[in-house]
Amino acid sequence: MQRMMNTEQALPPENQWDLLVEYGHWLELGFHALWVESDDQEELARLLRVDPGSRLECDLETLAGMDESPGEKGVWMGPHAPGWTHIFVFGMYSFHPAIRNLGKRRVFEVYFAGEVGEGIEPLYLNYDGEPLGDVTPPFEEGGNMYLSDYRPYTAGLELGMKRNSKRDMHLFFCMLGRITGRFADREWWAATRTFYRIPDGSWEN
Repeated sequence: MQRMMNTEQALPPENQWDLLVEYGHWLELGFHALWVESDDQEELARLLRVDPGSRLECDLETLAGMDESPGEKGVWMGPHAPGWTHIFVFGMYSFHPAIRNLGKRRVFEVYFAGEVGEGIEPLYLNYDGEPLGDVTPPFEEGGNMYLSDYRPYTAGLELGMKRNSKRDMHLFFCMLGRITGRFADREWWAATRTFYRIPDGSWEN
């Protein structure tokens, strides 16, 4: 695992989108991911109302090869950096009640509907069930941000006026790497993590 970075200017050694395409199998077509400020994966699984009996330790290649799809709702979760858990979520939308149930901790949310869909949503930040806004890098250096406290993390990550989903996703992952202290590297993508299904009806009310 990478050591924690103590700089807001760091950059990963490899392009984050290229690694996603290389290791992520179907994820380049669209994905939904959370960076959650917690080491306690058991608590997060409970808050997400997973089915404990569906627990499966697997890597992304195994998950992609499952006979069934990841399910109407499911999560693939594991350690990211000290104090942080990363979760790929399936079958949910932005600000889904399950995501809003993750308690008094920062939850950064990336939703990519794919280039043939609606593209990338803003880089949202949730806390205690409430969306606080987004920390999407500005278009230009020193530009406007919804949550300006995060501007120091954006140096060199400006989106520019000409949008490109692959480049933007690289910049989003860079932004989150700076905030959490770890970029998504090859070890990160090849890791074995825990998959759970979330039973139908768990979040109907």
